[in-house]
Amino acid sequence: MRSHIACWLCAMAALLMIACGGGQERHSEVHDIEGEVWNAPEEFVYSNEDSLSQRDISIVVRYSMDYVADSVTLRVMTISPDSLLFEEPFTLHIPHLADMRPEEQTFVYRRNVTLRNKGDYRFRLTPEEPVEGIAAVGVVISENNPNNE
Repeated sequence: MRSHIACWLCAMAALLMIACGGGQERHSEVHDIEGEVWNAPEEFVYSNEDSLSQRDISIVVRYSMDYVADSVTLRVMTISPDSLLFEEPFTLHIPHLADMRPEEQTFVYRRNVTLRNKGDYRFRLTPEEPVEGIAAVGVVISENNPNNE
């Protein structure tokens, strides 16, 4: 009897995790910025195995009190596995800190993206001007869950 209850509890826990998004595939890669000024490209690699699912792509920024700009314009370059290249500007409107603690913000870059080729996608983030106070930047790629919109 106890084994049946344990199996039932495990099954219910698994269903609850999936319902709450725990079963959602998510890839996150964040790089620390060397020095006090971010002025060099940061490149992130995502190995795509699923060429059918839709995903959301976000940019993550961790910053400190040294950040004083109102916004940061990036050049976002995407290189597909078959070497196609797409580059565009993208502006991050980063709020100022109210206290001394470092803050992390996530900005949606693209929604409902289908990465049509299997293989390595490269995402390169480059600030158009040097920026002080940015401690780390990253890219988050997650499965698009239409139930969360």
